[in-house]
Amino acid sequence: MTDLTRSPTLSLRRPAAAALTSRPKASTTAVAPRAVAERSSSVAATAAPAVSSETLLKGRSHVSIVHNGETYQLRATRLGKLILTK
Repeated sequence: MTDLTRSPTLSLRRPAAAALTSRPKASTTAVAPRAVAERSSSVAATAAPAVSSETLLKGRSHVSIVHNGETYQLRATRLGKLILTK
């Protein structure tokens, strides 16, 4: 028995606006501002100090770094990127 009212192709129906604008919902867990500030200050206190690449390279294009008995090369590219190789 053939149903003549149905289309011969399959089509999915969904609201166009919902498909284009749906995003994952943000977490609803609230964190007190004081707790965030305390975490930030504790991270800052335990973080290692930053060292400028100019300080390490001292105008050169590469420098050798010895770490745990292994020698690594830190190179600066023409585009200003750093590459560390063993």
